[in-house]
Amino acid sequence: MATSAFQNTPIILHSTPIPELRAMIGDIVEEKLRQFKPDSSLPQSNGEYHSRKEVCALLKISTSTLHYWSKEGILQGYRIGGRVLYKSAEVEAALREIANFRGKHQQTRSR
Repeated sequence: MATSAFQNTPIILHSTPIPELRAMIGDIVEEKLRQFKPDSSLPQSNGEYHSRKEVCALLKISTSTLHYWSKEGILQGYRIGGRVLYKSAEVEAALREIANFRGKHQQTRSR
């Protein structure tokens, strides 16, 4: 039978006030979370990157089109933390290019 680190440590809860117990648990959780340093290469939630789903919605394209564009180098995807993300600036540039292309396409069709 495996022994736990907690089996050798006595725990006394009955005389600890609830706020003090919460503070102690909070301190322990904070300490453990500090051990997991955030990876600086991961995007922060500041809108710098978009997921595949967000890009498809912004550009009004399917996921297969997005995959094709990534494969052809039209839009660069970045593998970050096991996910493929797209830089906002590049998505916005693609959005402008699509708008220009659609505008030119409609002008040639109306002639």
